Amino acid sequence: MSYPMWTEQHLPVLRAAVELCDEQDGTASEVDIAERLGSNDVAVQAALKGLLAEDPPFFVKADRRFEGGYERVWQPTGHARRVIRQWPSAEVRLNEIIQILQLVADREPDEERRGWLRKTADWLGSAGRDAAVDVTAAVISRQIGGA
Repeated sequence: MSYPMWTEQHLPVLRAAVELCDEQDGTASEVDIAERLGSNDVAVQAALKGLLAEDPPFFVKADRRFEGGYERVWQPTGHARRVIRQWPSAEVRLNEIIQILQLVADREPDEERRGWLRKTADWLGSAGRDAAVDVTAAVISRQIGGA
């Protein structure tokens, strides 16, 4: 996808589709997306065609029309939510945790506890980062509705 087409056409359609799926029964129709954007069906179809060709996918399923094009998309994936910044990545959440630990350490009056908080924040930011990202991703997945 070219950059202007992505920002001017695909991204607004993706955002509208995800919002509609969340507001409705997990689905968004092409007609509803076009209405939400004040756009025409042709522009929405073009954007959906580009979005549905992406890998990883933005939606779990899409219903095709008999005459071509797409009628409805189903269940946005975590990838779709991350792209529209609705679902933060594990890395973003981990960075927030590290910052909070550093703030708590700065305010901790007990020197030993302050030291442990700082060491924990340092470890999460370096040697333990991969493990912490995996744990954070698992927590996010469960909060959004995963296993």
